[in-house]
Amino acid sequence: MKGFDVKFMDELKSKNDIVDVIGRYVRLEQRGGNFWGKCPFHHEKTASFSVNSSGQFYYCFGCHKSGDVISFIMEIESLDFGDAVKFLAERAKIPLPEVRYDDEKIKEQKKLRERVLLLLRETALFYVRNLKGEKGANHYEYAVKRKILDQTITKFGIGASLDFNSLPNHLRSLGFTDEEMIVSGAVGEKNGRCFDWLGGRLIIPVIDQFGNVVAFVGRRIDGGKEQKYINTKETIAFSKGRTFFNINNLKKIKNEKGLDSVIIVEGHLDVVSLSQAGFGNVVATMGTALTKDQARMLKRYADKVYISYDGDFAGQKAAIRGLEILSEEGLEVKVVSLPDGMDPDDAIKNLGEDGYRKLLAGAMPLIDFKLDILKRTYDVNSVDGKRKFVTNALKIIKESASSAEREDLLKVVRDLTKINYESLKRELYSIEEKPRADVLEMPQFNDNQGDKTAIASRFILASYLFSKPYAKETDVNELEFSLPVHREIQQYIKEKYSQGARPQFSDLYETVSEEHIAEISRIAGMEAEENKSFDQAVYFADCVRTLKREAIDKKIAKLTEMFSAETDTDKRRELTAEMTRLLAKKKTDLR
Repeated sequence: MKGFDVKFMDELKSKNDIVDVIGRYVRLEQRGGNFWGKCPFHHEKTASFSVNSSGQFYYCFGCHKSGDVISFIMEIESLDFGDAVKFLAERAKIPLPEVRYDDEKIKEQKKLRERVLLLLRETALFYVRNLKGEKGANHYEYAVKRKILDQTITKFGIGASLDFNSLPNHLRSLGFTDEEMIVSGAVGEKNGRCFDWLGGRLIIPVIDQFGNVVAFVGRRIDGGKEQKYINTKETIAFSKGRTFFNINNLKKIKNEKGLDSVIIVEGHLDVVSLSQAGFGNVVATMGTALTKDQARMLKRYADKVYISYDGDFAGQKAAIRGLEILSEEGLEVKVVSLPDGMDPDDAIKNLGEDGYRKLLAGAMPLIDFKLDILKRTYDVNSVDGKRKFVTNALKIIKESASSAEREDLLKVVRDLTKINYESLKRELYSIEEKPRADVLEMPQFNDNQGDKTAIASRFILASYLFSKPYAKETDVNELEFSLPVHREIQQYIKEKYSQGARPQFSDLYETVSEEHIAEISRIAGMEAEENKSFDQAVYFADCVRTLKREAIDKKIAKLTEMFSAETDTDKRRELTAEMTRLLAKKKTDLR
């Protein structure tokens, strides 16, 4: 299975029950034989995402995505297959075996990624040695000026780039090619010359949740006009929207002590300062707006998030969408209000640890923060400003599912605008009611694309794959499937039967070609649908007849074509006899 031993994969799946794994990301409720929740892969208000415990697969009736526990982790954590397996093996505390890849393209990609990760690790060590050497004195002095302690420098692996040339020369001496250096992002290329992308800067490595150095951040140490911070570019090992700085240390804290919250900041040195002051549960974004991938990642570590961005109104206003993404993923979001002009690093230096703790204690819930942004956006002392404030404020208050919270927020609007409370309340409830986001309803969707034969083929295969008792009455070897993917699945079923084993539907996600995943999802949808008001055994028999009739029709069409081209009388007579036999069989046996 994609380079891993079958026995290992069976153990991996058995120790990572799909309901337990998905339940960490999605609120699931059992309805009938399946578990239901709102799909994490597309926005929806009612639950169309089904998790089948016995089959160990999921299927969404809204977006039609399906998969097993491995493909879920690949999608939700934005990992490739190998890293998803590593993730689940670590979760289940199973040793990871050696991987053997048969696909040459996959082999090359894995080899390149491994080379890039090795190169980035050597680069990080090179920078660390630079900072400790005599030539790194200016960089070290800058770190001291920023009140970064030696133990903190060691903890974060902070280093120094002394110039633009020594890094490429060093990497070449270790056997890395110019192409590998450029692909890694650590080295740039101009006019055929390689140069250190972060030349002359204080260097902070970005380390992923698996302990791999995947990128670097460079901080300018002089008063030049260049950008203060520069990240290395996105690569085969690094994606800004799927990474947090300090996620590696956050993971250690989670594993050793547990976490009840995470603090998100914008600057990497903000992370360093807060961590040094005792706030180890802090991460930084990578210079981009928060993404759904990052929100899902945080959900693994804690249910509460404190946003501690710079005390700049324009920046806070622009950040609202990112905060809503966190909330949509089920995280409790609180916003830390910093004095204007301060960032978290300034707050720690000026207010100290206790002062920052008070700021955390006074953090506003997201809905209060959004109202606060409105207060600072509109002038309620003007008629137009007051109207715009009230209109937008009521829309925000309407988002709350709590009647008590709504009443409390209405009072805030009343006190600010001097508008009668009852008038505000009437206006609030005149806004069109939105469906409750937490209502779970059974879906009535399916994805049965294709003609009658394709649909019949899917139902037949689903019946074998999920070991339906009525499927035993028909030998799978007798059936002829038209689509290559169906023949591929049929072959898998035959192999399992020959081994005396039962087919496992979740195996298909690792055994069937990737281009056929959509068809596998349609088969999954047939089993996931619980509102089956028909007699499945009778329908199965009808599907078998449909498939056999289709096979006979194709044979007759072929014989007719041969008959038209044949000139020999005896052979034409033989062809006619065979067509007559097939027509009789179709009429009597398959009526």
